Amino acid sequence: MDKIVKVSNLVGKIVGFYFSGSWCGPCRNFTPLLVEVYEQLSSKGDFEVVFISSDRDDESFNTYFSEMPWLAIPFSDTETRKRLKEVFKVRGIPNLVIFDTNGKVSCDDGVSTVMEHGVDGYPFNLDRLNFLKEEEEKAKKNQTISSILVSSSRDYVISNDGKRIPVLDLEGKLLAMATEDVSRDLATLLSSEERDFLIRNNGDQVKVSSLVGKIVGFYFSGSWCGPCRNFTPLLVEVYEQLSSKGDFEVVFISSDGDDESFNTYFSEMPWLAIPFSDTETRKRLKEVFEVRGIPSLVIFDTNGKVSCDDGVSTVMEHRVDGYPFNLDRLNFLKEQEEKAKKNQTISSILVSSSRDYVISNDGKKIPVLDLEGKLVGLYFSIHTMCCEFTPKLVELYKTLKEKRENFEVVLISLDDEEEDFKESFETMPWLALPFKDKSCEKLVRYFELGTIPNLVIIGQDGKTLNPNVAELIEEHGIEAYPFTPEKLDELAAIEKAKLESQTLESVLVNGENDFVIDKSGSKVPVSALVGKNILLYFSAQWCPPCRAFLPKLIEAYHTIKGKGNAFEVIFISSDSDQSTFDEFYSEMPWLALPFGDERKQILSRKFKIQGIPAAVAIGPSGRTITKEARMHLTAYGADAFPFTEEHLKQLEEEIEEKAKGWPEKVKHELHTEHELIRTKRKTYICNGCRETGYSWSFYCKQCDFDLHPKCALKEDEDAGTEKGKEGRICDGDVCRRA
Repeated sequence: MDKIVKVSNLVGKIVGFYFSGSWCGPCRNFTPLLVEVYEQLSSKGDFEVVFISSDRDDESFNTYFSEMPWLAIPFSDTETRKRLKEVFKVRGIPNLVIFDTNGKVSCDDGVSTVMEHGVDGYPFNLDRLNFLKEEEEKAKKNQTISSILVSSSRDYVISNDGKRIPVLDLEGKLLAMATEDVSRDLATLLSSEERDFLIRNNGDQVKVSSLVGKIVGFYFSGSWCGPCRNFTPLLVEVYEQLSSKGDFEVVFISSDGDDESFNTYFSEMPWLAIPFSDTETRKRLKEVFEVRGIPSLVIFDTNGKVSCDDGVSTVMEHRVDGYPFNLDRLNFLKEQEEKAKKNQTISSILVSSSRDYVISNDGKKIPVLDLEGKLVGLYFSIHTMCCEFTPKLVELYKTLKEKRENFEVVLISLDDEEEDFKESFETMPWLALPFKDKSCEKLVRYFELGTIPNLVIIGQDGKTLNPNVAELIEEHGIEAYPFTPEKLDELAAIEKAKLESQTLESVLVNGENDFVIDKSGSKVPVSALVGKNILLYFSAQWCPPCRAFLPKLIEAYHTIKGKGNAFEVIFISSDSDQSTFDEFYSEMPWLALPFGDERKQILSRKFKIQGIPAAVAIGPSGRTITKEARMHLTAYGADAFPFTEEHLKQLEEEIEEKAKGWPEKVKHELHTEHELIRTKRKTYICNGCRETGYSWSFYCKQCDFDLHPKCALKEDEDAGTEKGKEGRICDGDVCRRA
């Protein structure tokens, strides 16, 4: 029986999401390398991999997974596997996305990183990769024959009779190093000793020599590969549009496992292919062009030189406009895009060479010209990720239409499945670009999209008025319209006035809901809390970082209350049912909002709670002191109270003064490779005690290794954190994700 591992065990670790499948040749080639790296890093205890399968059946999944020493999402959880592929826009496999200890993506091309650097790439973040690059540059400047040929595991070369020759024996000699010469002559690349032709799907043979002087794309693909099946129709469309030019050709290099699959897939393609029987040439080309994932499209210019090694992205982004797919053309398109931004209109944004309309959800085509002179919202959406925001936008849209405002919305769907697009669009009263329209991906890049949902506002003059008003609509609704800078200034002034006049009642009272509850379930009037320091504690039982933080908060709570301070905590739950709420609340000594209270949503929106646990400190006057109380409690324990700027500054000065007495460098048994440097850090996970740290660390930049000062110096004294009533050191650790 498979062993179940809690997801919470991954908190604070470096985690790789490994998208792979047993049918995929490049995956099977890469997996043993990843296994080797994984096993070398196992002793560190902070690196894990999660396999996200692209296999088609349980048996294939189980057989492939049996070769892996890491974790996996169960094959039966199709929904999660599909969602992750959408979230990370996995277009080909193998694909490895690596997260740092704070849950942020540190490397989105883990396959290339692992292949290039192996275990030396650990912890696979930008600092490490930049360090390796710097080391490589230094090595070039101080190059010796040893720096070129010696590795960490080998200081010799070999002769053809198997003898090992020390590299040192080569010092002072003139050397010629023979490397493989990869010919770009198409005839050499595409032919074999027995074959000088390619085939069409009707069986016709075409001489390889006929490709000389043409622009040629080598298309590595396979029928079993979902991203390939999605990309192939697009490439067919581009190919057919370029066919009249007579100088563009594509050659299919199959990754299928049998003749029947090859023939069925090739029957959909209007171009040429290497015969499926020529396994040797297909394998050689994959090695020559280091094909690590499919689909892959390598494009050659008329002289047989590679003009584009990422033809898939180029074709997806530019379609036929990318022709002839070389650097000059791509730079030209980039320049044109910059000019278009300067002279932007709604038509220049939405019209393409093949379409001058948008569509309604009843199938009508609406000319883009009809949108000229209107205030237009471009709604970038993924159905499953925007189901909470869409109803709010629908409400605003209908209200503005009733007021006859000159406002329109155009959906830019980023869904991969047409069913998701249809399900989403049928609930929307506005317009849309057609599903998978070529402008969708282009506009993502054009507007440098960073979040979903995103509503870009285009002014009546066609210029971008605001790059994203989704949050404004969530906070202010119809009051945010018409989204002008003047309106934003007005809202900011209103918000500032609200903050200055804020009272505890204005925060916690909503209509008849003017109370919180105590441990017995009795109502406690909000008015009874006026004049106290209040901590709003957003949390949930299902959240591992919340469970990690709770004991620290309880300890701080008792310490603060024990000193006679007028202080109270109010639990605001994100639990999914009453019983879970009751169970989690039973561990807490303070007050709470009743489960399911609508004020939870109001408060989350008001304080922009993006993740939990979160703690907002409200002062005796009712004004907000800080939204970062959890961080301060983590850093200082109960000493953080009352959370004011002046008090926290004093604590920071005390830490700074103490740091002056610490050594600049230390050597530690947990990290024998390098010295640890005393370094000012914003936040980190201590590699010793696995707790969160703030401010100072003893840090190895080369290895991204941190130790708390108390861990590095084996301190027993108080390092600026609160000692509990039993004399224990409380660092306020919380395993948290960004």
